[in-house]
Amino acid sequence: MNRRRRTTITIRTAARRAGVDVRVVKHCIEVGVMQEGLTEEDLLELRRIRRLMSLGINLAGAEVILRMRRRIEELEAEVARLERRLRC
Repeated sequence: MNRRRRTTITIRTAARRAGVDVRVVKHCIEVGVMQEGLTEEDLLELRRIRRLMSLGINLAGAEVILRMRRRIEELEAEVARLERRLRC
């Protein structure tokens, strides 16, 4: 079985690469927006947070926006799944 190894990124490296403070990364882990053992996908989320914060949205607001975005993606996937079932 050939499994792709999931590369993890340290908090400090993630903060540097995403352009955010280490405290932002730690907060995101503490509130459950992401988990330790950060991945490239988490870097994308951190960059989204940086962008939202640059628009004047505080960290708590950015957290809510990211959670809503994930929920919308889940609902879109569910709608697509249900549409496929209806076509069968």
